[in-house]
Amino acid sequence: MLESPRNSRNTASAAWNTFTDMLETKCGREGTYFVEVEPEGTTKECAQCGVETDKPLWVREHSCPACGFEVDRDANAAWNILSRGLTELGVGHSEETPVETALPAGTTPVPAKRVVEAGSPTLSERVSANRVG
Repeated sequence: MLESPRNSRNTASAAWNTFTDMLETKCGREGTYFVEVEPEGTTKECAQCGVETDKPLWVREHSCPACGFEVDRDANAAWNILSRGLTELGVGHSEETPVETALPAGTTPVPAKRVVEAGSPTLSERVSANRVG
């Protein structure tokens, strides 16, 4: 049907719409999100820095001249589509700021088994809870 000169575009559009409707229904049933994003330019835009680089279709590797990021062209497009979808949902990525891992000057290191996360019960609270139950 798609090879016929008449209505091939309408047939392809109807098939894509059916697919997206089914996918949206499935996502709703599974309790997850479905977001349609504009795919235009996703293979040319660098997923790392956002610089757009023109390349012919036969070039299958994405290589960014600005940041040097190299990856398969389809993987680059997939990351861009994921990023656009998350942006539409309002889920942003944090800036790439390194976490401070050094100890302040004048402190002694604490063994990892003695570190307690904020909000988690202490050892004495866990022991007393076990005695009650």
